[in-house]
Amino acid sequence: MKATGVVRRIDDLGRIVIPKEIRRNLRVHEGDSLEIYIDGNDTIILKKYSLVESVNNFINQYVESLHSSCKKEIIVTDTERVIATSNGFRKDIVGKKIDMRLDDRMQKKTAQTFERGSNLEICDNLVISSACILKPITVYGDLIGAVIVIGDNYIDESEKMLAELTASFIGKYLEN
Repeated sequence: MKATGVVRRIDDLGRIVIPKEIRRNLRVHEGDSLEIYIDGNDTIILKKYSLVESVNNFINQYVESLHSSCKKEIIVTDTERVIATSNGFRKDIVGKKIDMRLDDRMQKKTAQTFERGSNLEICDNLVISSACILKPITVYGDLIGAVIVIGDNYIDESEKMLAELTASFIGKYLEN
């Protein structure tokens, strides 16, 4: 555990303010959910809650099924980490923290197509230089992650539809 040197009082309603610098560094945004853990008798741990990570096995199986039918590499992230990759594609990045530039692109909440050579930074040790499409996943309008479909030389309509379908399906699944 890392000490920050910041001390805050709990108000009469049991609330505590997390300083802006800490929220910015940990990418905690207004409306994000935090899980509360107790460690021992005197330690409270707050962890950013990931709705996507909570259905990790389902998403892994879904991505594998898509890959077996369309032979496209797919990456699924939440707003913090890489959650799943298809067919053994860089399984070493699963669980790694996403690049801040990817987070900035996801925050736009719109599909974005990248041409070959555009270099989409996913996380440490992974920059996609092939053509790809990024489609954010939303649940009730809130950003919860993204789907990235990697193409070859360019992104065609089938890859756009695959990204759209995957993001929409995961979003609807998580709404229920």
